[in-house]
Amino acid sequence: MSMAKRFGWVAGFGAVLLLVLSGWWWWRGIAEENGVIAASIPEQPDLAAWPSLFVKRLSTSEERARSGPDRLRGLAELSRLYHANGFYEEAVACYTGLLRVDPGNAVWPHRLAFLLAESGRLEEALALWRMTVAIAPDFPPARIRLGDALLKMNRWAEAAEVYQAALDRDETQAHAQLGLARVDFEHGDWEAARIRLEEAGRLSGQRIGRDLLPTVLEALGDEDEAAAIRGEAKAFGAYSDIRDPWLEELFEDCYDTYRLAVAAGDAGHAGDNPMAIHRLERALRLDPENYQLQYQLGMLYVAMGDLNRARGLFESCTVIAPEFPDGWAQLEVLQRKAGQNAAADLTLTRGLQHCPDSPGLHLANGRRLVELGRKDEAIGELQESIRLRPQEANAYFDLARIHFEREEVEAGMELIRAALVAEPDFPVGLVLMVNYSINNGDEAAARDWLARARHQSRITPEELEGMRSAYATRFGRQPW
Repeated sequence: MSMAKRFGWVAGFGAVLLLVLSGWWWWRGIAEENGVIAASIPEQPDLAAWPSLFVKRLSTSEERARSGPDRLRGLAELSRLYHANGFYEEAVACYTGLLRVDPGNAVWPHRLAFLLAESGRLEEALALWRMTVAIAPDFPPARIRLGDALLKMNRWAEAAEVYQAALDRDETQAHAQLGLARVDFEHGDWEAARIRLEEAGRLSGQRIGRDLLPTVLEALGDEDEAAAIRGEAKAFGAYSDIRDPWLEELFEDCYDTYRLAVAAGDAGHAGDNPMAIHRLERALRLDPENYQLQYQLGMLYVAMGDLNRARGLFESCTVIAPEFPDGWAQLEVLQRKAGQNAAADLTLTRGLQHCPDSPGLHLANGRRLVELGRKDEAIGELQESIRLRPQEANAYFDLARIHFEREEVEAGMELIRAALVAEPDFPVGLVLMVNYSINNGDEAAARDWLARARHQSRITPEELEGMRSAYATRFGRQPW
């Protein structure tokens, strides 16, 4: 055999051998991957109380993960189903396998880090969030959650670096400003913290930062402004978690109506009403007779101004759960707004028949009787509302108005004082007490009530200025 032929034969044999070895390594890699996936499928928990659709999807995903060409997809779906429905140990097992067979996908370390952080395993979560940031540097929630975990571990300098890196990529990141403010807060740099918190509030529509601002303002000596903002934050709420698409999309695989209802509330608080509606509608498809879900969706439509849809949902509440007083109460309110007074009267009557111990329905009936001029009957209804729910101020005030109209001033003022015991920040009561003290020449009481009114966010600046002016006219000096 010539040298050229021998060389050609050897080269050909080498190529075939390389092809065979490549195939063997490929087959071995697939076999190893399949082994990892199989080992990552957790034992199925007790699902006796769960919807059949969820059980079917879980079993289908498990079968897909055990065999066939879509094993990776099957394990990924299994991880979502377990995570979305609160089976966290099972989800961790799935994510651990996904990290090994799909290491370039940043979703897996991010979701796994979240679950580990929730269970207090912060060191492990830190490593996973660093991995997430390395794979997906333009995904802000990973950086913010990494910074938050470092804060929990009192690693202030590292946290500040992470938050600053998030701001360097996107200067509108309100949660990064909040994180840096918390670092400033810890170091006692109050002015820097104030600037950061105010910026976080501006960027987030005042959804984050304002709950910490009063403490900072007090440290800076501005106690009046601190008290005013504290009342605001208490009345309207001040914190929303960062929007996290990789966690939020899990709710598309959720079959737990309670989790969906909570998630809908979170979305509404964050200003995403369409998402809140979407989650509640999904929950109602799973449990269409759930009157609490219907009520929550109805209240959301009220907030959005869609009163017709809200009215239909409240009507459904009264049919499904006639013992639920809030359904009757909200239906009556919307019927009156629509000018359907006869229907509203009937709703109120039927509501009280089904819910005789409802303070809200007795209050509504008392107000109706006042409008009809039947004030003696109204007094009984308002007194019953107070008896059933003494910790709320509205019935005290409505009853006081009847006494004021009858020129029974002291009796009315006693009720206003009782209302302010029930609700110390009741704005109408504070205004009445200021004016009553000014008119009676009681400067000390007027000044004390004015100080309380000044820190109540639901009293308008115009009302406050009017009371301050009346005080100055009556006593010849300014109250502050």
